[in-house]
Amino acid sequence: MGYANGQASYVNGESTSNRKQQPLFSFGLITDVQYADIPDGRSFLGVPRYYRHSILVLQRAVKEWNNHQRHNFVINFGDIVDGYCPKDQSLKTVKKIVHEFENFKGPVYHLIGNHCLYNLPRSQLLPLLRIQSDKGHGYYDFSPMPEYRFVVLDGYDISAIGWPKDHPRTLEALKFLQAKNPNEDKNSPMGLVGLERRFLMFNGGVGEEQMKWLDRVLEESTRLKQKVVVCCHLPLHPGASSKEALLWNYDEVMNLIHRYNCVKLCIAGHDHKGGYSIDSHGVHHKVLEAALECPPGTDAFGYADVYDDRISLHGTDRMKSVDMYFNPKADL
Repeated sequence: MGYANGQASYVNGESTSNRKQQPLFSFGLITDVQYADIPDGRSFLGVPRYYRHSILVLQRAVKEWNNHQRHNFVINFGDIVDGYCPKDQSLKTVKKIVHEFENFKGPVYHLIGNHCLYNLPRSQLLPLLRIQSDKGHGYYDFSPMPEYRFVVLDGYDISAIGWPKDHPRTLEALKFLQAKNPNEDKNSPMGLVGLERRFLMFNGGVGEEQMKWLDRVLEESTRLKQKVVVCCHLPLHPGASSKEALLWNYDEVMNLIHRYNCVKLCIAGHDHKGGYSIDSHGVHHKVLEAALECPPGTDAFGYADVYDDRISLHGTDRMKSVDMYFNPKADL
């Protein structure tokens, strides 16, 4: 039975006009696997960490993504191996986890995190993650369809980890930390107040060259009328994250993003408990829950259905689901 006299038809009691709209595309996501072949441990906050179990979470994720058969790609939001991984096993362990990701039947896009950089220098890490860069940078963008663009930021562009010890970016980071954090242990937030608690060595910043690149990409996306999803291992908004997990210059990055209307969503990892907020400009911020902190038999991964007016995150188990509707005023 079709439409007649402007009335919707019904199939099995369901209005065909109410049938679920098909997404433009979908993609899988996971963060902070932090696998290591070592006994379970705890974070500095005392939260249990299941180093050997996390690879099982990833394997179940890949199986689910493949079974779904509609995911166009997968994004790993960083920290695929843990800093406690024995250094003589780092290369083998990174290759092992990358191989697990490659069991997904489609493209996988990787972000670099601090734990990745504890294990391998950028010169080794980036080729393994198939991040193409002539200067060791981990930022890039891709467009799965003309209407959308994904922008991957390198949150450890200015960092005391990952670059050679005498590299200008290492020296810049150490000078910055010396000015911002008076503690001998630069990973300690002791005495730091409020948002200053982000000035820790396990975080990092976006450098000037990357900021100029981001400006160009957002300008082009605006011209092409693209909606943009920004991905960064480090969170970009305090409403969605612990203060201790934020990008050093998140405020500078967000000021640039807010100059345009094209960015709809920022996704991050790093802050293992996860979080969600909408900022004053209507940009959604989602921090994903970590695979590492899943007790045996539990999971934290998901997939996102992308529509013209929203992105719906479907989380598995410990990863929380959320429907993120875009601010229609931002497109005017």
